[in-house]
Amino acid sequence: MSTPRFLNAAPEHFEVWARLFRELGVDDPLPTAVAWLNTQGPDTFFAELDGEIVGYGYGQVLGASGYVRNVVVAPTARGRGLGRAIVLELGRRMAAAGCTSWQLNVKVDNEPALELYRSVGMRGDYRTWVVRIALDTPLALAPSPSAVAAHEPPAELDEQLEREFEVAPGLLARHRTRPGARVLAFEFEGRPTALAPFDPHFPGCFPFRLRDARAALGVLERLLELVPPGRPHLQLVIERDEAAARALLAAGARAVFEIQHMHGPLK
Repeated sequence: MSTPRFLNAAPEHFEVWARLFRELGVDDPLPTAVAWLNTQGPDTFFAELDGEIVGYGYGQVLGASGYVRNVVVAPTARGRGLGRAIVLELGRRMAAAGCTSWQLNVKVDNEPALELYRSVGMRGDYRTWVVRIALDTPLALAPSPSAVAAHEPPAELDEQLEREFEVAPGLLARHRTRPGARVLAFEFEGRPTALAPFDPHFPGCFPFRLRDARAALGVLERLLELVPPGRPHLQLVIERDEAAARALLAAGARAVFEIQHMHGPLK
């Protein structure tokens, strides 16, 4: 394979990004060109071969850890080592920004990607479930036995919340930069029980934390109120908590996919 040329994201790249994004096999709605450039553009680069853009990498620097969000190669350019080249370029940029480790999520059935990430030193640690709750189909959940209190903590509490709920440092600050984004925290029986960084674009929460399943209905009723008109569902990315994911699925939520979280040192 000839050596790819890496190009930082620019306004003229939006259309090719939108086309390549669909190769991820997700049906998330696309942002506007302006929103994409402002929120993802600074962390995105494109791979060009022989004058044609055939892939891109998107990764965020979260303190000392880099978070790989997307690695995409066009179908016409696969099998030529381009995915590995993009991953290594992400690692190089993250290391240059001071990261000493990196992490990502990958679908559990994507064996070529899993093997690629293992080859650069990453190992799996926990599973994540992406589920959707339809607005027109009530979940079969028991009412919360006590009141569930919701509040929107200020940004100065982000580090405390990240420690409390085992969220990657810096992720909440990044989340707050997205248009319309909100951070909700919930208490149940006097204790912190859920964390929900809400983004109206999807609409949904990444990551979603729920410590006490008894509070599930009270938490979800509040989140469902935030779904913009005309949108059919609430999407939740449930990390580390198979019990919560299985409980929601058993109550009528729909599984979108299951993903493996991986991490490793940056060399």
